[in-house]
Amino acid sequence: MIEENQQIISKNHLVAIVILSHNKKKDILECLDSIFNLDYNEFEVIVVDNGSSDGSVEEIKTKYPNVHLIESKINLGVAGGRNLGVKCANEILKYKFLLFLDDDIVIDKSALSEMISSFNSDGNIGIVTPKCYLTNMPRVIGYAGGMSVNLFIGKITDIGGGVIDVGQLDQSKFISSSAGLCLLRKELFNKVGMFDEKFNPYGWEDVDFSLRTRQKGFKIFYNHKAVVFHKGGKKGRGKAIAEYEFSKSKNYFYLIRKHANIFQLLILSMVLPVRALLIITKELLRGEFKTISAQFRGILSLIK
Repeated sequence: MIEENQQIISKNHLVAIVILSHNKKKDILECLDSIFNLDYNEFEVIVVDNGSSDGSVEEIKTKYPNVHLIESKINLGVAGGRNLGVKCANEILKYKFLLFLDDDIVIDKSALSEMISSFNSDGNIGIVTPKCYLTNMPRVIGYAGGMSVNLFIGKITDIGGGVIDVGQLDQSKFISSSAGLCLLRKELFNKVGMFDEKFNPYGWEDVDFSLRTRQKGFKIFYNHKAVVFHKGGKKGRGKAIAEYEFSKSKNYFYLIRKHANIFQLLILSMVLPVRALLIITKELLRGEFKTISAQFRGILSLIK
């Protein structure tokens, strides 16, 4: 069991903010605008540009010259990009916490202060997560803290995803898995390790890291007062939807294979065919033929 941390977290602890960016020039600038409007001032920003070709790098250099900008010539994926950001933070900063954001996130002014204050409530908290709203759908929740994970039936769902917020999720609590947008203790990487780059380019690397975090005795805490806004989602991926579904499908089964025990796998083998049929039927009714094709390619890729 991890020893309880008696140190009171205060406003003089440096936060390394790592943002992944890829061909979303307008979004990354809006994200940076919101960060430099935070009421918590002790932070340094690291932007990992994953091979953008839309002028993002030049705009960041011009408008935010004090940002630590890492330019990767290729897209390293989510896990690879985040790992590069962590390595950079370790080399140049003496920080206590690390905040991961995506380039299409706008963070509320008090969100970082709220998340940092949560670490005072329990010395075993390793990750704190915010409430995430969908940017273009006012009061619609993307997720309340993260995800619910049930390996017996292979069900991983966003907590509160898609529901209108009427205060039903305004209760801070411990959850089973964070999403990718979260605040972590620095020492977590020494205990848990880095992100698993087998999940590249994207899909379930955050769940994998969360499960490993809990296996090491750390807790994941959802603070409903910390708020972010996320454009995200399938619609925002445009032509990349097939690649997205391919990667998510492949990595889903890798996640299950990595974390499910024998008993869970036995039950899952009976439940999964039924769930798969329901999902396929739903996608067919929506006319998402390319989505189904990409998902099958992902499964076949893992088998190979």
